[in-house]
Formats: sequence, structure tokens, C-alpha cells
Amino acid sequence: MRKLAYSTIALLLLLPSVCPADSSAPTLLPPQLLEQLLSEGELRNSLQAGSPLTLIPDVAARLEIEERIRAVGFSVGTEVLLMYRDETVDFDAPDSRLKIYNILRSISTMRGIEYYSASRKRMRTLFAQSYVIAGPDSTEPLPDPLVREIPANSELYVFQEDLTFGDNVYLWEYRYSGEYFLMVNRNLTTMRYFLLPMVKPLESVTFILLIPAGSEILFYGITGARTMRLLGLERSREDSFYNRLKAIYGWFSERMVSTF
Repeated sequence: MRKLAYSTIALLLLLPSVCPADSSAPTLLPPQLLEQLLSEGELRNSLQAGSPLTLIPDVAARLEIEERIRAVGFSVGTEVLLMYRDETVDFDAPDSRLKIYNILRSISTMRGIEYYSASRKRMRTLFAQSYVIAGPDSTEPLPDPLVREIPANSELYVFQEDLTFGDNVYLWEYRYSGEYFLMVNRNLTTMRYFLLPMVKPLESVTFILLIPAGSEILFYGITGARTMRLLGLERSREDSFYNRLKAIYGWFSERMVSTF
């Protein structure tokens, strides 16, 4: 346990690429937040209109993420912070980084993933269909666009049949800084709940931030939307967004196990 705790501290507080020895930049996570993560294993924060992000690691993209969240104007959302570990793998190795990036681009493997439905109180399929398309008006599935080298920036159009919010097209953005991966997806179509328009285009966004170091990957996720108000469903909506993030983390973890 001591060895595990130390390695995590090395990742978050001593990682040279994030906080160089001659830099006065703040650490990746505040010590109290780090201690809480080590103790609890997972941290969650609910977001309302104007709520500050309290779990986001201090990476170069932080201010941009915060600004884009403010621009959407969440009425409901959530952020989570977790740690993925595999002591048999060096996630700093170039081939490991490439595998991680291609996992994020394996859109078709999201088909059939499950999440806990807060409204139905049971596990439920999240996406009945999930695949890359050529553009926002296209319907033909394309193969997962895996790569041999990691580009700094990339975009994909994705179609997903969501069993709660219906058929939707998303724009997925990918960035790789050399130190972390950032994946962003935004809805290009109206998301509906029981045929009711729930979220207008571009008013839902999800950020997935992965920071690999050694045998660990810090996983930060935030998702939310500016939604139509449905009396009595506020807590259920919040739980639904949280459970969706957990489903994405579960999908990522399973892909990591099968890939490495």
C-alpha cells in the first residue's frame, strides 16, 4: 500500500513534465484532493448553473475546458476523478500511448455498453449503435479510424443510437499534448427524452482527460448539458449523467485490459 500511494504522489505532485523543477506552476492536484482520491478511490462533484469545477487536474487545457463549460451553461452535470492502474504496463512507452489513443478512437466498441439507469433502477444498454460516419449528414458506418502515429489534433463525426436520448450525431475532438489525452464530444443534433426535445444542438458536452504516467492513468471526466426542466427529475438527470461517465470509464477500463 505504501508503494502504491507513493507512486500516485509521484504522478500527481512530482511529474516533471507537468511541474518542471524550475517552474512555479501549481501542482496537478491539490494535496487534500489527492489524499481524498487515494482514500476513496473515486471522487464525484455535481454541477449546476455556474458551479465551479473542483476536480479538474491543472493541465494546460484547464482554462479552455472551464470556459467551454461556462459557454454551454450547464443546468445539470457532473465531474468524476479516478485512477486506472496496471503495474505490468509502462504507460509512458510510445507504443502504450498509441494503444491508449486508438482505444479512444474505437467507437464501434462502445456499442452495447451498459450503465445504471437512475430512473429505472437497473442496468441498461447505453448505446445500441455506435460508429464513425463521414460527416454530419452521413448515415453509412465507417471502420474505426485507428492510426499508426498520434496526431496532435483530430476530429471525427460519430453516430450513436442512445436508448434514452435517441439517434444522435456528435462531433468528437481529440488532442494529444505529449503529456495527456483530451477527448471532447458535442451533440450536433437535438437529444430527445421520450420524444420531448431535451437538449438542443451543441448544448451538451463531454470531456475525457487522461494523464498517463508510469503504471497509472489519471482519468478525469465531465459531462452535462443545458436541458429542458422537468419537474421532479432534476436528481434523476444528474445521476444519469454521472452513471454515463461511469459507463465510459468502465468501457475504457475493459478496453485497456483487453488491449494490454
